Amino acid sequence: MRQEGTNPTELERTIGKAVMEAMKGSVYARQMIQRIVGDVMQDVHETKDFGVPEIDLVDTNDELIALIALPGISKESIDLRATEVTLSVEAKPAQREGKYIKREMSPKGMKREIKLPEEIKPEQVRASYNNGILEVHLPKLIVVTPHSVPVQ
Repeated sequence: MRQEGTNPTELERTIGKAVMEAMKGSVYARQMIQRIVGDVMQDVHETKDFGVPEIDLVDTNDELIALIALPGISKESIDLRATEVTLSVEAKPAQREGKYIKREMSPKGMKREIKLPEEIKPEQVRASYNNGILEVHLPKLIVVTPHSVPVQ
């Protein structure tokens, strides 16, 4: 599919520009990209030079439960903060003596902030740490529990 005299990188750039222009004009495409990518770009920008801990978020009737992987981190070095709409965690590892031969874990530690899908009561947040997993219970601000009404 290559034309004579056309540099493949120029052709790729032209196609890429056309795709980007089409996406800019399409509100639907932007919405789909936002759904697929989510807040990944925000996470990457905010956590530059930090490790990014994995987070599972579980929704129950009364609360959200966040399970955050922080392997090798001591409980005392965890900084956990919650607002009505965000949860952020920062943890710094203990420095080891000696010369590092290989280093894949960030010396600055781990850092992550996520937007919560529902508003919570930050003053009632509880957290526990066991076997490298930080478990955070985030009570929902508004709990919609159906109430059974007898019909007479």
